[in-house]
Amino acid sequence: MYEDLMFKVLKIAKDASNMIEASKKNAKFSLKNDSSYVSEVDISVEKFISLNLKSIDPNTPVYGEELGSEGVESEDTYWLIDPIDGTAWYKMGIPVYGSLISLIKNGEPVIGCISLPGINKVCYAFEGGGCFVEEYDKSEKVPTESSVVNHIKDATISASGIHGTSTWLENGSTPWELQRIFKDAKLFKFTGDCIQHVQVILGQVDAAIDTIMKPWDSAALIICLRESGSVVMNLHGCTNNLIFSETLLSASSEELALEIVEKIKPLAR
Repeated sequence: MYEDLMFKVLKIAKDASNMIEASKKNAKFSLKNDSSYVSEVDISVEKFISLNLKSIDPNTPVYGEELGSEGVESEDTYWLIDPIDGTAWYKMGIPVYGSLISLIKNGEPVIGCISLPGINKVCYAFEGGGCFVEEYDKSEKVPTESSVVNHIKDATISASGIHGTSTWLENGSTPWELQRIFKDAKLFKFTGDCIQHVQVILGQVDAAIDTIMKPWDSAALIICLRESGSVVMNLHGCTNNLIFSETLLSASSEELALEIVEKIKPLAR
């Protein structure tokens, strides 16, 4: 149902990624009110993606991180954009940033595209069609396969930072006890934002934790993870209505995901 539209979105995503890479040496950055970074590249890329989405689907509204999302919760069908997910990584020149495009219908993502300009890869999925990862310069689609790990002690686990935790609440609403994972995991590393969930899809990481998420951060990831056969839920263990749930957890197995949920839940105060 969505295959033709998916490949139009894929073309837009690759063109946007080329813009991101071509602009990185001269990008200028500033801090937003929430202390996160934004650049003129974020804004120009979001405009580019938005205009192109409207050209192929003029009747569907487009919302994004930089150009506005007010009223999005009242829509049945809409696009969501995060032009550069991980602008701070982009500023530092560390190639773990991404660009996210998703189509939402009735509260759930049905198309998702995660482009990773710094490593020339793109992960994409559409409802019922599976999830694929490919190199920018290769036309062959590679079906994803994941190994299964069931326990934290055997798992390689990543997180996008200490924000939204008992160590540093920052803009979060819940002090997740992320530090409990450090000593118990077989291997734990902090990494980039969206890229860690692609690593779960590829079987390179067993679980990935995001303690603070916005709808434009989550939507493309959710459909790609679901279509790859990975487990995806929020940090309360819920698997539905994830776009607005403010946290995200992906894993190679439900048993591992639920063990993480139990391990990092806030202490009773």
